Amino acid sequence: MTSIIVTTSRAPSPRTRSFVKDLVAVLPGAERLTRGHLTLEELAIAARTRGADRVVVVGERRGNPSIIRVYEPTLGAASPLRNIVTFIVAGVALSRELGRPTPARPRRLLVAGAGDEELDEYVEAFIRAFNARLLAGGRKPRAGDVVVVLSKADDLVVAEFEEAGRRVGPRVKLRKPSRMIKGENEGWLEWWR
Repeated sequence: MTSIIVTTSRAPSPRTRSFVKDLVAVLPGAERLTRGHLTLEELAIAARTRGADRVVVVGERRGNPSIIRVYEPTLGAASPLRNIVTFIVAGVALSRELGRPTPARPRRLLVAGAGDEELDEYVEAFIRAFNARLLAGGRKPRAGDVVVVLSKADDLVVAEFEEAGRRVGPRVKLRKPSRMIKGENEGWLEWWR
């Protein structure tokens, strides 16, 4: 059963479509959905039909992925999709550009990087956005687990994916918005500090 639907904004570039394929490969229970002319309401219906509890929409700027919005389908609300996490993308390197393999249908997504105050917001955002679990306490990933490894690089945070100790999938550089995780009653928040 699908738990995450990954799609693009309308009329995506080939690079954004490739990035979506890379994301689907590293996210457990993810399915790619061609957006076409679907509205947010229709995306919510597609999510409910497939039993998905997340809808990920990758937006772009100048042909490159620039934002990842993660929504939760809602019932009976004014908006059919509630934005819960937004990542501002500073850059991506696709798995084919890095010469990295694609993992074989991952079972779980784990997040490493906890304990560093500057990364804590990103750790929490990945857990909420992708139904991930925290990799902590010296635990080792099991077969079929993909680990998101977060690290700092200047003013950016780099997210890379590992399976069985080898890097797989894309590398994503994320900017620091003032707040990534949206609260229950919050509208659009200020992006930059």
